[in-house]
Formats: sequence, C-alpha cells, structure tokens
Amino acid sequence: MPMTPKENIIAVLNHETREWIPSSLSDTVSAGFGSGPGPAFEKGPLGGGPDGFGINWVTPASGGGAPIPEPGHFLMNAETIVDWKKLVKFPDLSSFDWETQAKAELSFGNPDIQAVDFGSGNGPFERMATLMGFEEALMAMYEEPEACFELMDAIADYKIQVAEYAKKYYHADLFTNYDDIATERGLFMSPESYRALIKPAHTKINDAVRALGMIPIQHTCGKADALTEDFIDTHAAAWTSVQPTNDISGILEKYGDQFCIIGGYDSNGLPGQVAASDETVIAEVKRCFDTYGIYSSYIFFGFRIVNSVDPQVNLKAIMPIITTSAQYGRELIEKA
Repeated sequence: MPMTPKENIIAVLNHETREWIPSSLSDTVSAGFGSGPGPAFEKGPLGGGPDGFGINWVTPASGGGAPIPEPGHFLMNAETIVDWKKLVKFPDLSSFDWETQAKAELSFGNPDIQAVDFGSGNGPFERMATLMGFEEALMAMYEEPEACFELMDAIADYKIQVAEYAKKYYHADLFTNYDDIATERGLFMSPESYRALIKPAHTKINDAVRALGMIPIQHTCGKADALTEDFIDTHAAAWTSVQPTNDISGILEKYGDQFCIIGGYDSNGLPGQVAASDETVIAEVKRCFDTYGIYSSYIFFGFRIVNSVDPQVNLKAIMPIITTSAQYGRELIEKA
C-alpha cells in the first residue's frame, strides 16, 4: 500500500526509506504560527494587538502582514533585564481556548494523511527580543549573560507547556521551534554566545518534545550553517526554512545520516519577490529538487513575501510553489 504524505515525510525525518521527495507545503498541515499568527498569546490576534505577555503587535503590509512587535514599546532593556522576574508575566495557557483554535487551524488540511506541524513562534531568543527589542537583547547577552540565561530557561519551560497543549489538542506529529538568530550574512551573536545562552534552552525544549512523542524541528532563517552541529546536539531532527545562503548540499552530504534539511528555496532572491514570474518560481522549485533531492534527508520548503495582508493574495502568490513541489518530488523518484 502506498505511503500517505504523513508517513512519507515522517519516514524521511526518521531516516527511513521514502517513496518520494516530500514537500512540507503539501505533506503537512501547518498549525500554530505556521498557520498564520497562531494562538494570540504568542504574536497577538489576527490583524494586530497585545499578546499574552503584554507586548503589542502590528501587521505592516510591507512584511506581507506578518506580525512584529510595535517598535519602541517594550517591557525592559539591557539594564533592567536583571529584574525580569518582576517585569515578565507569562500567559496563563490553561485559559486559552485550545480546542477551538486547533479545530479551526486543522480544518485547512487533512490530519489523517498529512503530518500536523505545530509551529511555536517566538523561541527563547526571539521571545526575549520581543520583550526588549533586538538591539537591547543582544547587548544584554553581552552585559548580563546570567539574567539572559535564566530568562531563556524560563521561556523554555513555558514552551514545553505549549508543546503539551499542542500534543493534546492538535495531536501534532511535529513541533517547530521558531527562533531566528541570524541574518542573510551570518549570526546575530557569536557561536560561543549561542552555545552558552541559547542552545541549552533549545535542547531542553527538544528533549521534552521528543518525550511527548513529537518530532522537534528548528526553524532559523538566515545564514546559520556554522551551528549545524549545534542544532544536531540539541536533538532537533531537522532545520527548516534553510535558505541557499547556507551550504545546503554540504550539510546534507556530511550530516544527512543524522539530520534533515527543510527548505532550499531562494526566498531572498528573485524567486522570492512578488515581481517574479511563474516561470521563475517554478524553475527555482525544480532547481531545489534537482540539486538537493538526491539526498534522502531533504524536504522541500519555500515561500514568497507579498506586500499584502489579504490571505487570498498571499495564497495566490505561493500556489505555483505548492503545486510544483507537490508534483515534482514524485516525478523525480518515478523517473529514477
């Protein structure tokens, strides 16, 4: 009997035999942050507003409607982070209507045949940054490392609670920790700072996720391949949204027997722009499969940024990516 998309993508994540090169766009049901802003306690309600920590979020069209913390409105800075226990109030997750949220998000797919991927936005570093701004967070890591470590450890404990609810109400197969720690050029911080302050929190989350019966995935945009071995050390099964500024082929060649790469699409180049033609987009999708699909630990993912807050406009923009990736990964294996 042929595999379902869920069975196939989980087989790849577990380094078992695949039937086709999977695409996370068609083979998973994106839930949580992957389904939009996700639960309001994390990035505010749809269209903007306060999150569960008291941070106000806005949704500028220039970012495709993606929520960002309102600039200049934070709870603390690099000096007052030492008082984080007094300043930071964690959301009461038990008061959130998980059942209704899960039902709404899962209705966009078929959990019976697609893997449910719960995206948990604002990982330990990102959450710290939302509370004080990126510049202040990075300065705090240098000036007050102990306070940063303690805060991110507490955030990890909070994330583990989120994972428990994701398992209970979404019956999630995958749990993606969204924690951007890099730009297109390189890391926000030194590898040593990541290892000392952030990596322990990532490891704590991933170990708990595995104990709950889900597969942990690390989301990090930008050039972060210097941390590949560290991501493996955190017990993540895969790194997602990996852009070609990283040595994707090199990672798959060296670590593919123990680690998966999800991504490949040049979202920062022409294929990621709204002006790109369908032909350009389709060619980029096929390049990813042709280049990286030879490795059994590769899963496709790609996206485009559109200057619109209209979900239908955004869906139309990525539809060529979705349809091409869903078909081409099967065609290549059938031809092999």
